Amino acid sequence: MHRALVPFAGTICLLGLIALPGCKKAPPPLVEVEGIVLLNGSPLAQAQVEFLPDLEDYGAQMNSSGVTDDQGHFTLTCVLKNEPGAVVGKHRVLVTEAPLTPEMRGSDPDSQGRYAKYFAGLKNRPIPEKYGTAGRTDLFVDVTPDGKKVELKLTR
Repeated sequence: MHRALVPFAGTICLLGLIALPGCKKAPPPLVEVEGIVLLNGSPLAQAQVEFLPDLEDYGAQMNSSGVTDDQGHFTLTCVLKNEPGAVVGKHRVLVTEAPLTPEMRGSDPDSQGRYAKYFAGLKNRPIPEKYGTAGRTDLFVDVTPDGKKVELKLTR
């Protein structure tokens, strides 16, 4: 490259890098989503609910999740910025066991005892495996701009 063009080429590259962030598409809007999970008509307590949006330009940062309370109710929080809600659009839904607390994760007898006692106390189990796999779940929800109250009906 000719020496006179080197500063010019550097300036063009710098301007291009500065302009790139402005070209990035804004993520879809978030709306509050809450609901209830029922397994064979009964509330599913202490289960993790994950909404996986069908978005072309985004990955897992746009997923939303929540854990059901003892009556099966949940409220979603989006991974991106840890804000309440889910993005507007079609979502594949997963329902699995909620993450364990640190005192139940160890392989020592005390930790395993706490886990066994906790799991024995959970009602309406087991959660069918198909609801925990993105390729097998038959749960889909369309989140609209006006928000959503969702009733997820799972069956064995």
